[in-house]
Amino acid sequence: MYQEIAVNDSWRFYPGFEDAFLQIEYDCSSWKRVDLPHSPHQFEIGYRKELSYQQLSTYKRRFSVKKEAHQLLSIRFDGIANSARFYCNGEQVGSSFGTYLPFTLELGSMDEFDLTVVVDATEDPAFPPFGGSVDYLAFCGIYRQATMIVREKEHITFLSVTSSTKDRAELHARAVHSDSLRVTASLLDGESLVASAETVVENGLFHLVFDALQLRQWSLDDPYLYTIRVTLADAEERVVRFGSRHAEFKADGFYLNGRKLTLVGLNRHQDYPYLGYAAPPSLQRHDALLLKQLGVNLVRTSHYPQDPSFLDACDEMGLLVFEEIPGWQHIGSGEVWRKACLENTRCMIERDCNHPCIILWGVRINESPDDEQLYKATNALARHIDPHRQTGGVRNIKHSQFLEDVYTYNDFSYAGKGRGLEKKTKICASGFPYLVTEYCGHIYPCKRFDPPMMRSEHALRHFHILDAARATTGLSGAIGWCMHDYYTHANFGSGDQICYHGVIDLARNPKAAAYAYISQMEQQPMLCVLSSMEGGDHPNACLDQAVVATNCEAVRLWFNDEVVGVFYPDYKQFPHLAHPPVIIGDFIGDRLKAESYLNARQRKSLSRLLGKVGRQAVKLTLFDTLKMGFFLARHRKNYSDAVRLFTTYVGNWGSKEVSWRFEGLVDGKAKVVEVLKAGLSPTLTLTSSATSLSLALPTYDMAAVQVLVFKEGQVLPLSYAAIAFTVSIEGPLALGSPATSCTIGGSAVIYVRTIGKAGKARLTVHSVLGDTTLSFTVG
Repeated sequence: MYQEIAVNDSWRFYPGFEDAFLQIEYDCSSWKRVDLPHSPHQFEIGYRKELSYQQLSTYKRRFSVKKEAHQLLSIRFDGIANSARFYCNGEQVGSSFGTYLPFTLELGSMDEFDLTVVVDATEDPAFPPFGGSVDYLAFCGIYRQATMIVREKEHITFLSVTSSTKDRAELHARAVHSDSLRVTASLLDGESLVASAETVVENGLFHLVFDALQLRQWSLDDPYLYTIRVTLADAEERVVRFGSRHAEFKADGFYLNGRKLTLVGLNRHQDYPYLGYAAPPSLQRHDALLLKQLGVNLVRTSHYPQDPSFLDACDEMGLLVFEEIPGWQHIGSGEVWRKACLENTRCMIERDCNHPCIILWGVRINESPDDEQLYKATNALARHIDPHRQTGGVRNIKHSQFLEDVYTYNDFSYAGKGRGLEKKTKICASGFPYLVTEYCGHIYPCKRFDPPMMRSEHALRHFHILDAARATTGLSGAIGWCMHDYYTHANFGSGDQICYHGVIDLARNPKAAAYAYISQMEQQPMLCVLSSMEGGDHPNACLDQAVVATNCEAVRLWFNDEVVGVFYPDYKQFPHLAHPPVIIGDFIGDRLKAESYLNARQRKSLSRLLGKVGRQAVKLTLFDTLKMGFFLARHRKNYSDAVRLFTTYVGNWGSKEVSWRFEGLVDGKAKVVEVLKAGLSPTLTLTSSATSLSLALPTYDMAAVQVLVFKEGQVLPLSYAAIAFTVSIEGPLALGSPATSCTIGGSAVIYVRTIGKAGKARLTVHSVLGDTTLSFTVG
């Protein structure tokens, strides 16, 4: 029978390679014991020596397998960066090339052996995505899980289940050494039998149809999943999960189960601080959850196939996926490179075709030039393996050769003024299905610790493009660049080798721009002030404007105990958004009612004039100077009175501590509040992706502990907070990140992982802000 056995624990690791390691009698017991996924190198945040991690490393493990003599053995490695040689008992038995897709090492009838895996992290130009300059790192190590497979000579090599209508499901499969063998299949809803069918294998193929069904369709709000259990005679039983749904891009937009849906997405890289690519399924799943919490409905796996557990989570949570082959701009001219590109296309689709979350195959190297021969071949291969899904090919070329089903294009045209996106007809024919696959990104990178006006401008640019996406005729939607900041090579990104393009940071904590997306959600009232209200953050110590992301009907602003006014979403600038930002430019407003000698018109005029005084550093134009003089004369006020008005309503420089209160109003009532108050002591907070960790998984469990420095009442962390801290752990957990670190812009992350023991554990962060503790249960 068929068995899959996780083989992720108890590997021995050495950060290098010597020929002596291949000798049968070589003793590796002194090597470090590691579990998969594993990274040979810890990736600190920023400032690495370029290519320092691109070295050889060696993994060893002893295998003793209980199986029948005739049964066949193989080991599937889900991800190795970037190539590897495999040795059994000192003899080479295989080699792999490529970072992002599985490699299966066939071991025949072996049942007892020493396996040595020599991993080469070099970016080899012989296979994608390498050969040119790549704006991301491929990292190193056996960074995904490994699985041992025991099977009969007669076995299934490929299973595909499709169901585009709720009354029908089809199964297509291949099997070897199995002609004339009987196949039975059961379609299950949980443990309940829905339907069954049977057939026989002919010419290595079999096909089954389930008709007259009443399936629940998979959707974003109801991601319902079924399973099919397939039995091949007495040789093998396999289980595949699927969802019934119909997804189609048309010239006028995207449709899911016949209903038009505007796609709002973000691109995702799969790297993590300190871990590189070596993140277990628990962290992969958490990234999918973060995307759902951001309010997007689509993720593009830029620029390579990502961990199967991430796709599993997208299936379960109702998050659409555009998955693409590895590559970045460069097309190799050699036959080996081009064959590898086709093999990546085949392997990606065969691995992932049963995920209902995937709505589009990316079969063109990201931002590469036209190549008719190569891309005709990738499209033909995709349509042959999976005729039920459309293809796309991400380009940055207008009106380029269109061989796919959907014209997918990176639109970086918006630079802060004018249209958020170009008209469709400037990019492709109006009759083509069209999807924008990147925007913003490098056009306006933004660090968490950048000046506040840059941070709010970064958010406003995302608001503008979200609005433009809804206004662009014939556009299915747009995918922002990108979910989180990411590591890159020294010739890209900032000087610290980080690309600060994300709406969340590398530690997965939200920046201001994240709230452009969150504010479009309807589940519960939210409000986040995206601007600094501290005078010292602004030129002339004068507040210019406050940008507030909210899904409320209005925002009421208080200055200390005085109401400034009620402000409304800016539908003039953002007419197509469900929830435009509220942009406040008047911080005096109703406070001038305290000047009882003024009528409403006069208060409005004085408010504008005082604002100009602040913005112009107390240097008014001649016309405004005359207006101010006229005002003072009319109300019998002198220069001292003018100074009082300015310091009371505008300057606040050196006066008492200030409190700004923003209330999100629904039906005139405050439903959510944020208070920005000067002079409060900061607090270091810890929030974990999980506090119960499991020992019953195929590999170790891991939690991401978010470290944030706040002031009470604020939503965003303190952008200037660089707080050093140390970490201690009591109980059966280990650190996956440094024991000493520092917040960057008030943000950091700590990783903790299981070590194979059950019990209670406690993590404590020690800093000048005090000790903060989290408790965990492991079992």
